[in-house]
Amino acid sequence: MHWFSSRKFLLLLMIVTFKSTLAAPPDGYNFLPLSDAMQQAASAKKPVLLYFGRYGCSTCLKMHNEVFSDAALHKKLAQNFVLAYVDTESGNRIRLDNGERTTEMQFAARNKILGTPTFIYFSDEQQPVMRRAGFQSIQQMSDYSDFVSLGHFKTTDLKRYLAEK
Repeated sequence: MHWFSSRKFLLLLMIVTFKSTLAAPPDGYNFLPLSDAMQQAASAKKPVLLYFGRYGCSTCLKMHNEVFSDAALHKKLAQNFVLAYVDTESGNRIRLDNGERTTEMQFAARNKILGTPTFIYFSDEQQPVMRRAGFQSIQQMSDYSDFVSLGHFKTTDLKRYLAEK
């Protein structure tokens, strides 16, 4: 009986540990599959924030715990963007705007996503505006959101925008 309880405990511990290393889209956010997000953004004339992540990404998990957990940032991103998520290691099939079918992994490779997390911001015309890789702070994510959603990218570059802010 004692052996069974110990084994059961060990299994539970392994499940909890494994689950805590996963880094899918952050809880509470409405991250959509890429195809759905782009279609919704085109209809709503909203910019897109595309998040490339993967399971087991410790930096993604750190962003979820330290950045995406911020209520003000959550509100800003939800209001100003259609959110899309691509798992860089997934074999899930997606359909691109041109009708082509590919996997999320192939799409990430084609876009030269070398590490996760990587964020690509698109204008409301669905044109890529900027790309950021690695850990981003709450302030950085907020600044990037304003730069794109308020259209500052049309008149200045990010470096100048941040310096004049």
